[in-house]
Amino acid sequence: MSSLEIKSVDKVWYVTGASKGIGLELVKNLLAYGFKVVGTSRDKQQLIGAVGSLVDNDRFLAVEVDLVNEESVKQSLNDSLTKFGRIDVVVNNAGFAISGALEENSDKNVRANFDTNLFSVFNVLRNVSPIFRNQQSGYVFNMSSMAGLQGVIGHSAYSATKFALDGLSESYAREVKPLGVRVTTVNLGPFRTGFLGTDEYKPINKIEAYKQVHGTLDFAVQYSGKQNGDPSKILDLLIRVYQSEGDDTSHLYVCPEVNKLVHTKIDQMVKDQKRWEEYTTKTGFDTPTDSQTIPSI
Repeated sequence: MSSLEIKSVDKVWYVTGASKGIGLELVKNLLAYGFKVVGTSRDKQQLIGAVGSLVDNDRFLAVEVDLVNEESVKQSLNDSLTKFGRIDVVVNNAGFAISGALEENSDKNVRANFDTNLFSVFNVLRNVSPIFRNQQSGYVFNMSSMAGLQGVIGHSAYSATKFALDGLSESYAREVKPLGVRVTTVNLGPFRTGFLGTDEYKPINKIEAYKQVHGTLDFAVQYSGKQNGDPSKILDLLIRVYQSEGDDTSHLYVCPEVNKLVHTKIDQMVKDQKRWEEYTTKTGFDTPTDSQTIPSI
């Protein structure tokens, strides 16, 4: 993507989950381009160490944030304004996956997955919205997954968080568009990070009846660090979308597998819709009301 032309680097990016994986790659590349960057992590020193020689006190702010704690998030945004005076782009990137069949997932672990993948995004958006309103501008990238398009075997909780994130993004986009704020959901496919090798990813309470699920997960783990997706190429896509004019981009489907899945998903939805349309369209009262007076959701 060497043909990318950056219109201005005088923008402030706020990136969550910045100390490793895709978040770290985004931060490093943003700094290399010359942008101002706020990176959040549960361990500030780990983040600074990971950024390494690109650390520039004038253009980089590392903040230690517990994204599940709203006050912690609010403080990080205030710190960002104190240093840079504004926030132009938010990338909600922090997230992880628990695996195993649904029956094997504990209530505690499922809730923890939702806390990080979904409710932390609520915390960030709830508190950055007043900043965007005052600026009358802002951009949000919510980093989702192909698991937000189709439920993945052995990942019911993770898939549920990503489906929910996609819905959140679409609703929020409609609310803030009149305020000059744009929102894009980024549905990622398999990228070469340590995602599959994390401890959270490994099933905890295995039940023998789900050995097919375990086999699928074991097969996936073999590809940890071998995925074809190059994380260093994601930022250029985000910048292209951010700088684009015309109609807003609701979803960005990143990698060949996800692009193919979009078509498969649409075909299945149309097939299901057509199969039962004769009956599903006849669910109203026999004496219909004036639908023009009822606001559409």
